[in-house]
Amino acid sequence: MSTSGAVVELVLSNLCHFNHLCRIAPFGSGGGRAAPNVSTVVFELFTRFNPTQAQILELDNLQALEESFYDPSLPTKFFAHGLHDGPGAAYSSRDAYLQRENCNFIAIDWSVLASGIEYPIIVERDVPRAAVHTGQFIDFLVRNTGAPFESIHLMGHSLGAHVVGGAGAAVTLGRIPRITGLDPAGPLFSLNETDTRLDTTDGDFVDIIHTNGGTLLHDQQGFLPPIGHIDFYPNGGQFQPGCTASHIKSTGQERGACDHARVVTYFVESINSEVGFRAVECETQVDFETGLCADNVAVLMGDPTPSSARGIYYLATNDKAPFALG
Repeated sequence: MSTSGAVVELVLSNLCHFNHLCRIAPFGSGGGRAAPNVSTVVFELFTRFNPTQAQILELDNLQALEESFYDPSLPTKFFAHGLHDGPGAAYSSRDAYLQRENCNFIAIDWSVLASGIEYPIIVERDVPRAAVHTGQFIDFLVRNTGAPFESIHLMGHSLGAHVVGGAGAAVTLGRIPRITGLDPAGPLFSLNETDTRLDTTDGDFVDIIHTNGGTLLHDQQGFLPPIGHIDFYPNGGQFQPGCTASHIKSTGQERGACDHARVVTYFVESINSEVGFRAVECETQVDFETGLCADNVAVLMGDPTPSSARGIYYLATNDKAPFALG
């Protein structure tokens, strides 16, 4: 992208984020264009029979589904990657879940759509496409296997959070019981335009973890305001300990990318953590740091979060693994 194009994108991002000036096509519209080809979104199935070797499932490919190890009697976990990423972003979650329990783990591969160079086009056109396609695939899965909706958990990182949110809105045969948004992308998404992003109407329980919320002007890629039934703000939800200059130099990541990606690390650790990420209900990070919320309601962040939990929660973490402080 040219320098001028990057500047325009940055300005648009901040206008949308704070002044709600963007008009993104709502989920279900496909961005006003034709539906994607089957090959643009595929689904990698992993089970304890094939923990690392994916079986490829596609919408309306009944033969592939019937010949796979998919077991409708087991819980089914979906994970959607973010911008310029691929299904490999889901593999740490896959490994943690399959270590803990017998389940179906499906990595949503929408990398063909997420690999474009024009971010506004991906947000307006390709996120809705991937979302609708995933919703249709879930209906296809349920219709042909008898899998109960109650066994389905959708997770997504960054733009992938909005993909699974849109998938929840697109299903027609039932309601998704839980959708987890891992630092949902902020640029070009509006607080007021709920039909274009993940929100509480997309599933029965929507839990959000914010690790890099703010604006691109400050290297922040996530959505800062609360948008779920419960929202967690580890270390304030904007910058994460351990994303230091030396860490960034050694990994080649930019500062915001480290904070933005850390949410996946937290969530993966939460799946099998012995101590857990204990968070307390609190109005602000300042109140949390000064101890004003110490006696408030506490819940565990991440996979163990109960579906009855509501509100805004703060917590601290370690600056290196294991990150959970209990």
